[in-house]
This record gives sequence, structure tokens and C-alpha cells, in this order.
Amino acid sequence: MTRYEIVKWNVFLATRERGRRVREELEQELTKLSPGESLAISFRGVEGITVSFGDECVAKLIVARSGGDFDDRGLVIEEMNPDVRETLEAVLARRKTAAVVLNEGGEPAILGEPSWMNETLAAALELRSFRASDLAARLGISPQAANNRLKNLVTSGAVARERIVPEGGGKEFSYEIVVPAYA
Repeated sequence: MTRYEIVKWNVFLATRERGRRVREELEQELTKLSPGESLAISFRGVEGITVSFGDECVAKLIVARSGGDFDDRGLVIEEMNPDVRETLEAVLARRKTAAVVLNEGGEPAILGEPSWMNETLAAALELRSFRASDLAARLGISPQAANNRLKNLVTSGAVARERIVPEGGGKEFSYEIVVPAYA
């Protein structure tokens, strides 16, 4: 796991312009990682962030992942104080997206929307390496619903996906947890 100390930009992070510059540097860090590796964005020492910074930096980074950018690499946010956490939660919820955060004890959780993602993350952590059908069976949902949930987990940075070719042909993915300490 590679750790990115965001405090190097300042103890209080504001403006869309700064958010864009930090996001671009985070994207460069992600490109340096090999598939299956994770980037931890550490907010240790950061006293606060503005909504505009959080949206431009973190939310847009997560949204870019939904388009397939870096979906084979993990991404977690850690060491936030309550003010930073509250701001990021509001920003992510407004965009109806989510990020994986490590709580004080190092346990992963989902910050943002939708609400069912914590249940799905817990099931994925138990499975560690799996297919959509495995997750569907664990949660008691349809394979289609599992695929939809997995798209969100990939976007959030909790799991990486790899395309596989099943025996009968077609398109299928295998998924693997990339949250540090669980990978």
C-alpha cells in the first residue's frame, strides 16, 4: 500500500483549483501502482476542508473510477478528523457515490451513498476473492443486483476487478478485496 499525505498541501484545504491540483497528483500516484495495489489518502494533520475542495479532489476522483479509471487498484481514505469526515460524507452523498474509509481501528467502512454498501462491503471482505454469483449467494440477492452493487464497490476502491473468460465464453469478472489489511 502506498500512502499519500495530503497535509503537504496545507492544514486547511480550500478551493476547487487546489482540489483539482491535488486530484491530478493522486491520479499520478494511482498510475504508478500495479493492479491490485492500493493508495491510501491520509488526512492526518488536516484540520478542515471546504466542500468545493472535497468535491473537486475526492468526489471527482471517485466518479472517474466509475468510468473505468484505475478500477483495478484500491483506494482508501484514512486518518480524518470529524470535521473532514463530515464534509467528505456530505460531498459524496450529494454525488450519490461512496468511498472506502479506514476507521480509527483500521476497519473499513463506506462513507457516502448508497446505504446498502456497508452490508455489501462486509460480505466482500468475508469472501476476499469472488465472482458476482458468490456475492449474490452470500447476500441472498440476484446476480444482476450483485453486479450493480459490485460496480459501486469497484468505484469506491474496495475491490479490484479483472476480466476473465469463462469456459462457455462470454464476459465475466473476478473480484478481489484490495483494502489494506484485508487484501
